[in-house]
Amino acid sequence: MNRTILLFALLLLFIPSVAVTDDTTLPENKDWRTFIGEAQDNYSMKTRGDEAMRTLDSRVDEVLAGYKTDLDDTAYALLEQNQSAWEKQIRTKCSFLADTYRGGSHASLAYRDCVVAEQIARVRELQAMYIYRTSP
Repeated sequence: MNRTILLFALLLLFIPSVAVTDDTTLPENKDWRTFIGEAQDNYSMKTRGDEAMRTLDSRVDEVLAGYKTDLDDTAYALLEQNQSAWEKQIRTKCSFLADTYRGGSHASLAYRDCVVAEQIARVRELQAMYIYRTSP
């Protein structure tokens, strides 16, 4: 009985640290729209948009690299092909949406906003595909 109480007390000490894990530190969970929108001018917004795209691009690469060891060569080659197709698709999609402003000062901001949203969605999509692929 005393061992059970002691074990339970120890368990309670560790549960809060596990339960309070903060996923907001992951780039895909950051509020990039607010981060970019709080800039003082268009130039600063573009700079922040570039930072967001670089950060999320690195995150996509990190997620992909993490899967390399768990997938065989054929599966990883297919994933790389899928990634290349996705990159082309978002360039054309985001260019199409940015064209709404026909080169105006908002066009590059619209492009960046689109790319950031697509990168966030891509990280989550990669995670879902990995779970599907590796689930029993």
